[in-house]
Formats: sequence, C-alpha cells, structure tokens
Amino acid sequence: MISLRARVLFFIVRISGLKNYLLKPGRAEKFIARDHARGPALPVRWLRKHCDIEKAEIDGQPLYRLSPKENGSSLHIFYLHGGGYAFNIVSLHWHFIKKLIRRTGASVTVPIYPLSPENKWDSSYAMVMEAFEQAVSRHGAKNIVVMGDSAGGGFSLGLSQMLRNQGKVLPSKLVLLSPYLDKTAADPMQIELEKSDILISIEGVRRLGSWWMREGEDPAMFPASPLFAPVDGLPPMLVFAGTDEMLLADSVRLKRKGDESGAQIELKLYDHMQHVWMLLPIPEAKKALDEIVEFLLAPKV
Repeated sequence: MISLRARVLFFIVRISGLKNYLLKPGRAEKFIARDHARGPALPVRWLRKHCDIEKAEIDGQPLYRLSPKENGSSLHIFYLHGGGYAFNIVSLHWHFIKKLIRRTGASVTVPIYPLSPENKWDSSYAMVMEAFEQAVSRHGAKNIVVMGDSAGGGFSLGLSQMLRNQGKVLPSKLVLLSPYLDKTAADPMQIELEKSDILISIEGVRRLGSWWMREGEDPAMFPASPLFAPVDGLPPMLVFAGTDEMLLADSVRLKRKGDESGAQIELKLYDHMQHVWMLLPIPEAKKALDEIVEFLLAPKV
C-alpha cells in the first residue's frame, strides 16, 4: 500500500509538468543551461558540521571526500549522482549521503563528473575511473561499495564492468538505485510503463543518451549502455526499482542477465514507486534505506 505522503508527492510532480522538459526541443536545453550556470549543490549543513570535507580536483572537475568526525568505520562509499548525465548533483543527493553516513559511519567519495551535452561519456568515465583508483589507494578495494542513482546507477555498473575488463581491482559491492542502463529505450515493456512514470519518458531517455554520446555512436554500445555488456565476474549487487517507473525494464533485464550468467544480483521491487523514490521524504524511502544499510554492513559472502 502506497503511503499518503508518497501519493501526494507523486501527484504534485505529475501536475508540475516536469516530465515535459525533456520532451519539447528547446525547453530541455534551456533547463540544462540554467542548471549548468547554477553549478552543483554543495554539501548540506549536517555534512559540513559532522564531517571533515576535502574538496579536490581531477582535470578541473571537483571531487568531494567526506569523513565523519566521530564513529567512523572502514566502509567507504563511492557515490555517483544521477541526473541523466546532464544535470548537476542536487541537495537531495547530499541529504541521502548524509543518511548513509549517519547509519554506517562510512567515509564517502563524490566525483562531480563532466556533464553532457558539453562532455561525452569517455571524458566522464576517465574522471570517475581516476577518482575510483584514488579511493582504492586510500581505502582499499575490499572496503569500497560503489553506489549510484539513475544515471549514477548506470555509471556504477559501467565502471565496474570497465574495471573487470581491464583486470583492475573491483569494489566489494554495488548498489544501483533506479539505474539508467539502456540508452535505446527499446524494451516493449517501457511503452506501458511510460504511462505510469511521472518523470521519465521514452523520448527523454533517448535524448539524454544522445547528448552523452557522439553523433553516429550506437546507443547500445558499452559503456554508455552497460546493460548490453556481460555482468559475470562482478561484485554482489543490490538493485532497486519501482513498479511505476519506466526504468523498471532496465533492472528486470539486468536481473535476468545476472541469473543467466550466475552473477549475484538481488532485485528489490517496490510497488507503485516512482524513479529514485529512495531519495525522497517518504516512508518507502526509509524502508529502502534500511535495506541498503543492511546490505552495506553485511559481511561479503
């Protein structure tokens, strides 16, 4: 049963028309231009008060390292924010990171990677790969969990596949939150899901994907669409998806691929939930956070 708070919040988002920003040519570009001019949100007050925060750079791109001042643990979360690869990190992301730190004592790395349409997938991956290798040198791969929401979830999977392909050390676990894994949006299941999704459309998925790629590149190519690459040999994975979001199809196909290849993938489906609900101020988000924390703190089997 969906909570009243979630029902009201989803209604407000639906009538806001936010979904249309990525449907009408010209409007989305203006929206992104304003977002880029404003820049990324800064860590929220709780983080500034309770964590030591180091701001570094990789090729001119910001990188935040956060460590709790008290009750820290050896766990390190490498967090990749969502936003369709085109939008900056927002306060909701920082509040979610705050909750993770409060519950686990983890330190966190947050790369503010290059955004599209000015930058393409290769420059974004190069920056994130360097940031991950720096995290490994500081914390050790066995202590690192790579986590991301939406585009950051796709990024998390693609990064891990790239590390595997290159014979590099892998994180201990992956957590993917409503991951955006396929730039083609060609799954027939998505035609029906688009009707219930209040935020994402088929055209929006394809447009965001095209901005992150160069003209003529195949939207199904790896690593832009990590769903089409093998998932064997990866760390244990916890994946969340809502039954009313269009990207449910990506998570279902990922789970199917994992089952076929013997990968360890646990898929959590939440009835009537929308895209990245786990970042929102609703009861269902608290339940998801409980399950994430349990996975983070459980010994690796």
